Amino acid sequence: MEQSFSSREGNFAEDFDAPEVEVITLDFADVPPPQMHAQARASEYVLTKDAQRAVEGRETEILDGLGIDWRKRPHTDCPYPDHGGKKDWRWDPRKQKAFCTCAKAHSIFDVLAKIRGCDFDAAKIQCVEMLSRTDLIKAKGANGSKAPSKSDPDSLLNPPDEWRDDSLPRAYLAHRLKVEPGAVPMPATRAVGITAHAYYDAPAGKEKPKHVGDYPCAVFQSVGEGQRRHAHRIYLAPRGAGKADLGLRADGEARDPKKSARVPEPAPGFTRESISGLCVVWGDTVAAPHWILAEGIETSAAIALAFKEEIERAEIVIASAISANGVAAFTPWGATKCVTVAADRDEAGKNGGLGSRAGETAARELGIRVNERVAVAIAMPGEANTKIDWLDIFLKHGPEAVRTGILAAEPFTATAAEVSEGREKVEAARALQQVRRDYPLPTGGGVRLDYEAIKGGAIHLCKYVKVNDEGGERFVPVSAASPVGITARLLFVDDGDTYGLRIVVQDMNGHRRPIDVSRSAFAKMGASETRAMLLGAGMRSFAPDGEMLVIGAMKAAEPTNEIAVVSKPGWHTLAGVEDRIFVCPDGQVIGAPDGQQPELSVNAQISPVIARGGTLQGWQAAVAVAVLVPGCEHWVIGAAAGFAGCLISLTGLDTCGINFSGLTTSGKTTAQRLGVSAWSKAASDHPDSLLKTARATVNGTELMASRSTGTILAMDELAHVNGKEVGKIVYGLASGTGKTRMSENATQKRGYNWATHVVLSSEKSLEEKITGDGGEFTPGMAVRIPDIDVTGVNRDVDRETLEKIDAVRRNYGHAGPAFVQALVAEGLHRDPEQIRAGVRLYQDTLAGTDAGSAMKRAAEPFAILMVAGEMAREFGLLPRETNIGGAIRWAWRRFQKSSDAVALDPKAQVVASIRAWIAERWGSSIHPTVSDEASRVPFRDAVGWYDGKAVYIPAHRIMEASGNVLKETEVARALNEMGFIVAQKDREHLSVGYIPGIRQKLKAYALCRTEFGRG
Repeated sequence: MEQSFSSREGNFAEDFDAPEVEVITLDFADVPPPQMHAQARASEYVLTKDAQRAVEGRETEILDGLGIDWRKRPHTDCPYPDHGGKKDWRWDPRKQKAFCTCAKAHSIFDVLAKIRGCDFDAAKIQCVEMLSRTDLIKAKGANGSKAPSKSDPDSLLNPPDEWRDDSLPRAYLAHRLKVEPGAVPMPATRAVGITAHAYYDAPAGKEKPKHVGDYPCAVFQSVGEGQRRHAHRIYLAPRGAGKADLGLRADGEARDPKKSARVPEPAPGFTRESISGLCVVWGDTVAAPHWILAEGIETSAAIALAFKEEIERAEIVIASAISANGVAAFTPWGATKCVTVAADRDEAGKNGGLGSRAGETAARELGIRVNERVAVAIAMPGEANTKIDWLDIFLKHGPEAVRTGILAAEPFTATAAEVSEGREKVEAARALQQVRRDYPLPTGGGVRLDYEAIKGGAIHLCKYVKVNDEGGERFVPVSAASPVGITARLLFVDDGDTYGLRIVVQDMNGHRRPIDVSRSAFAKMGASETRAMLLGAGMRSFAPDGEMLVIGAMKAAEPTNEIAVVSKPGWHTLAGVEDRIFVCPDGQVIGAPDGQQPELSVNAQISPVIARGGTLQGWQAAVAVAVLVPGCEHWVIGAAAGFAGCLISLTGLDTCGINFSGLTTSGKTTAQRLGVSAWSKAASDHPDSLLKTARATVNGTELMASRSTGTILAMDELAHVNGKEVGKIVYGLASGTGKTRMSENATQKRGYNWATHVVLSSEKSLEEKITGDGGEFTPGMAVRIPDIDVTGVNRDVDRETLEKIDAVRRNYGHAGPAFVQALVAEGLHRDPEQIRAGVRLYQDTLAGTDAGSAMKRAAEPFAILMVAGEMAREFGLLPRETNIGGAIRWAWRRFQKSSDAVALDPKAQVVASIRAWIAERWGSSIHPTVSDEASRVPFRDAVGWYDGKAVYIPAHRIMEASGNVLKETEVARALNEMGFIVAQKDREHLSVGYIPGIRQKLKAYALCRTEFGRG
C-alpha cells in the first residue's frame, strides 16, 4: 500500500517552472512481525474513538484478514495461541463481540491483540491499517508524546524539544525563493520549526474542531511597536518543500495551510488585544529610518534578499504584514522616516474578470492614515491589468529587478475623495477608541466579543463568527448589541456583602448611563430582571441572542475594581467603622473615615440637577419668609418635616407622617415643597424628586419610600387614588418593609425597606377619603399618619411674599445634608437614645399623662416634628424666631378635632356610628312600636323600632350599626358603661328578650331615646 506526498505551489506566474518534488513512498508490506509491533510502532498512535468509528460495521473484514473462520456455526476452534479450545469460539455479528470459554465478551481490538500478542494501542493501529485508514495514525515524539496541538503564540514559538526543528522555516523559504538554504535571509523576529503540529478544521455549530492530521509547521513571530507580539504558522510539506497538501474541507474547498496563532484570552476585565498591523521583520527596527512593507512572508523574504546590504547597514527594515488588511493597519515605529509599500498587483481576476486591487487599496489606506507622520511611497510590480507580486518578479527577473522596481516607487498622493474618506476613518477610529474607554468590554461567556464601527458610523458590540471562504478561515464580526460595559464589581454592604456589577449602557441618545445589578439576578428566569434594566436604560439588541450574549459575558466577568455600595440613602453601619454614616440621596457620604466611604447605588441616586440647586443661603431666605407668615403654621410644620426622616432613620423609630387636609389653595402643597426642598427639587413631574403626585400603586410606593429613606416622602393630592388603595398605602408606608415576594425558583426575594417621614395632602381627611370610597378606616391609620385640617389658615398671603417663598424651587438640596453635618459635628449621631428621649418627652406633653396608648402613639409624629424643628433652629437652618412649639400645638389641636381622632376612642366611635346609623333610617326602616293601622307594627322592612323611652336595635344589627369597630359584647358593655342601655332582660343580659308592641320574641338592645332618637 502506498501513500504519496506532493508539493502544491502557489503565487507563481504561469510561465515559471516548478521544481521537481521528491516523492516518498511508504510500503506497509514491510510492517515488522506481530511480536515486534508494539516496540516498532511506539512513535505512533490512533485515538480510540477514531478507531472505533473506523471498524464499526467492518469487523468481519478484519476477521477475514486474520484468517479466522468466523462463519462456522455454532462455534469454531478458538484462534488464540494460549487457548486453542475445540469449538469454543464464536463471533456475534449483531453484538459485534467475540465469545469464548477462555474470555469474556471482547471487541475486535481484543481479538487482534490476543492473536498477534500486542497491546490495545498497537491493535488499534493494525486494525485501521487493515482497513486502509492510515490517515488516522498520528505521530508521537521521541519519548512517545503526541504531536503538539496548542495554537497560542507562546506554545507555537516554544514547542517541546523532541518536536522542534528550526531548519524548517529556512528550508521552506529556500524552496519558495528557489535558492540554497544558506542564501535565505532569516527575519530578525523569531522563526521556529515544528516537525509535526495538529491541524484542525473549524467546528460546525457546537461540534468540536475536526482533527485533520499532524504536519510539519513553520512558525514566524510577528511584532508591533511596544510589547505587542503574536505568531503566524504555515503548514509544510515534508522537509519544508512547499506548503502542506491538507486536502479539501467539507465544502469542497482546499484547506488553507496558513493560519494565525490563536489570540489569547484577555485578563478578566480587559479587552482582547488587537493583532492588526503586526509584522515579521528583517533588520534593525530601532535604527533604520526606511521601511519596506510587503504582503506575505515569502514575498518579504525575497525583498530582504534583494536589500541584504541595506539591512545589514541598518538603513532599511523589511516588514511582512501577512495580509492586505495587515498592510492597511500597519503603524510606523518611532525611528521611521519613510515607508515604501511593496504592494501586490491584484488587477486581474479569474476568467478574465477584474481583480480586487486589494494590495493597492490597502497601500493607499495606509498612506491616507500615516502620510502626515511619515513619507509614503507605493511600488507596484509588473504591468497594469495583471496579477503579480514582488516574489514573482524575484523568481522571474532576479533580486536586482526587485531593488530597481521598489526604489522607483512613486510618492503617495491622496485624492480629494481619499482625504475626505480618510478623515472619516480617523474620526471613526477615534470614536471606536472612545467607546472602548467608556464601555469596558464584558469579556468571557465563551464568545469572542469586541466593538466594531459599522456602516453609517455607528459602533456596535459584535460577536465573531468563524467562516471559511476564498480567503481561508477567518472571523467575521456580526452586530449583537449597542455598547455596554462593566466598570467595577460591587459589594452591597447593606445586603449581606453580596456581589453585583456596575454596568454602563449607551442609551438611545448616545449618552453613557450607569446601572447597578445584583449578580443573583442572573440566576432568575432568563435573567429577565437584568435584561429589563438593560433595555430600559437604552441598550439595543441587534441579534436574536444579543441580550443573552451580553448576560453571558457579565456572568463570566471578573472586574478587578471593587466598590462598596449601599442600596438606599439614610444612616448605615459599616464593618470596622465605629460611628454610623449618612448617605444622601445624591450619593454624598457624611461621617465616613477617609478611604471607607461607600457609594450609593446608582439605581437609588437622584440626578444632580434634581439633587441640588442654588445655595443654602437662598433656601434659608425663602424658608424664613414662609415660617414667619402669620396664620400659616402648616408651613412651619412643612419646613420641619424636611429633617424628621433623618431622625427616624437614626433612632429606629417607625415610619410615620402627617396628612394635610382642607380646601384647595390653602398652601398644602407649599408646605410639602418646603420640606422636600431640604433634599431635592420639589418637582412632582420628575421621577427623581421626593415630591410625588399620588398616583402610585402600593408596589410603586415601596420603591419611592426606599429611595427616600432618611429624608422625606411627600405625596400630593390623594384625590387621584381610590380610598381603599389609600388605606393600603398608609399601612404599607408605616410598616417600613415591602411585601415578601417569591421568585420564579420558589425562593424569597429581598424586598424594599425604609425609614422615612411621610407628608400627604388631600382635600379630605384620611377617614373621609377612605370611608367615602367604601374602604374601612381603622385606628391604626390615625396613629400612623394623623390628619391636620388646615381650614382657617391665612389664605390671603400677598403675591410678593409667595414669590419669595417660591425661591425654594431654585434653591434646594442643601439644608438636609447641612442638618446631618451639624448633627454629626455635635456627636448626636452617637447617642440616638437621647433623641428618642426627647421625642417621648414631647409625646407625653402633647397627649397628656392620662391619655390612652393610642392617643400617645398618635402624638409621636408631632413629637418627632417638634424635635426635628427645634434641632434645625439650633443648627441655624431655621430662623430663631420660628415658633416650632406653637405650630406643633396648633396641629395637635387640629388633629384632636378631626374625624380621624374619633377612631382612637372606640367608645366614642361606637356612639357616633350608632347615632348616624339610626338617624339615616328613622321613619323609613326604624318604626314606632305602636302603629295607627289596626295596631299592626311594620316588621318585614324594619331594622329597628322605638317608643317613648327607647330605640330598639336587634342584636344581629348592632355590629353593623356601630361600624364593626368592636365585637357585639364589647359594644353592649361600652353602651352600658355610658348609661345608654335603658332596659335589659336580667342582670346577666344587657339585651331584652322582646320589644313592647312586637308580637314576637326578638333579642335586641334598648338604647336611650333621648341620646339616639328624634323628638
